[in-house]
Amino acid sequence: MMFDEKMISALQKLSLTNYGAKTYIVITNFGPIDAAKIAEEASIPRTKIYAVLTKLEEGGWINVEHGRPKLFTARDPRGIIDERRSDLLTEIDSLSDEMSMMYDQQIKKEIPKVWLIQGNNNITAKSFDMVSKANKSIMMLGDLYFPEEVESLKSLVLKAKRNNISFRIIANDVIKTSKGEIDLVKAFTDVQPDMIISGKPPIKYVIVDEKELLIMFPKINEDILDLNKVIALWIPSPAVASSMVDMFNMRWNEYVRMQINNNQ
Repeated sequence: MMFDEKMISALQKLSLTNYGAKTYIVITNFGPIDAAKIAEEASIPRTKIYAVLTKLEEGGWINVEHGRPKLFTARDPRGIIDERRSDLLTEIDSLSDEMSMMYDQQIKKEIPKVWLIQGNNNITAKSFDMVSKANKSIMMLGDLYFPEEVESLKSLVLKAKRNNISFRIIANDVIKTSKGEIDLVKAFTDVQPDMIISGKPPIKYVIVDEKELLIMFPKINEDILDLNKVIALWIPSPAVASSMVDMFNMRWNEYVRMQINNNQ
């Protein structure tokens, strides 16, 4: 008998062996049928067929008519497969719950490593390095930008768009710094990132792929950001980064809801 390999593979996923799957298919196709004929049709050695049949019977896949010879019939595939599918889904759900608990416990025990970065060039280089390696998402929150970084950011926004990477910014439209005002909206006109105009905080968070976080802190003199005195913390921790993502999304969604209400 010729076998459909996809059918055999699917039955194996429901806990049958290769021999068990072939045997069940033969019995479903020819039953009632005796062991010798099953072995012949399924190309299974006769020395192994009885063990295979016993396992199928114990598993509830087949019924046995005792006589000489014994005859084997298949249980209705719809019923038995639905049972196995239900059992498999229950096991998967249980596995997911148990593994998620283990993962969450591991995350809670994680001690984030934190690196202090000083110097504008070093901070900007780290920010660009993170953003350029993003695979899924880039989020920037806050009002701290260097005039010299904006032009380079434009090329990174375009690169992200080409690669279908989410690039979202929450910042003020105009930022007052010790090096002059930075009009972000005007600067990003050509590349048009997903951007929400919302002032404060006078720091900046860069979150990449929900895996790492860069926080930049300036000195502030009379509401002017002193760009000559900026430090940053780089935290390559999914636990910390994902928490910041939640905060970013909360602010983003609040703004979107407010805009929808204003337009109604």
